[in-house]
Amino acid sequence: MILSFSRNFAFVAIPKTAGHAIRNAIRPLLAPNDWEQCTLYETRLFPVSALAAIGHGHLGWDDAAPFLLPGQWDAMFSFAVVRDPYDRFVSYAHFHFRETTAMRDDPLGTMKAVLGDPVRSRHILLRPQHRFVCDEAGALRVTRLLRHETLDVDFAAIAPRLGADPGSLRRVNAVPRIAGVELDSELRQMINERYARDFALFDYPVEDR
Repeated sequence: MILSFSRNFAFVAIPKTAGHAIRNAIRPLLAPNDWEQCTLYETRLFPVSALAAIGHGHLGWDDAAPFLLPGQWDAMFSFAVVRDPYDRFVSYAHFHFRETTAMRDDPLGTMKAVLGDPVRSRHILLRPQHRFVCDEAGALRVTRLLRHETLDVDFAAIAPRLGADPGSLRRVNAVPRIAGVELDSELRQMINERYARDFALFDYPVEDR
């Protein structure tokens, strides 16, 4: 997450939605009193012990808002990127198992084992996207949602509001995918159930077969 008090904007970094590309594009805009939390390539922590203790940069709006002034979150221009749940999950699998042969040897079995394990499936990288940007009633609590599928265009549209260069996005943390990995009906159904609210709230089509 990034909170820019100097420019009055907030970026909610949902896992596996090009968060590091966004960070790199807007980081040069930050002033010394602005906050960023991330831990993958470098460690930057919010100056709030309770938030720093979370230990990663994928904070939801509801993590940060209680530590701001009353009404401050709603007064900020806040944004996040969402992604097709199928594509996001496959991206996660290639990233998580990038140093093993699991996705080459048995991609379907590997991915099903993750979703079928109640402990592993609760990992922050697999948290449903709506939990970062919506309240419990499903109401959106960020100003703008960008889509991973049209990220260049969507970011260019908000860049003037941020004071950013519209062409400053560069791919970061992209892990090569193994050719020929396709979802079968069982795995699609597992993803459908796990991310049902993401499909509905963010208007992504559900595949039944």
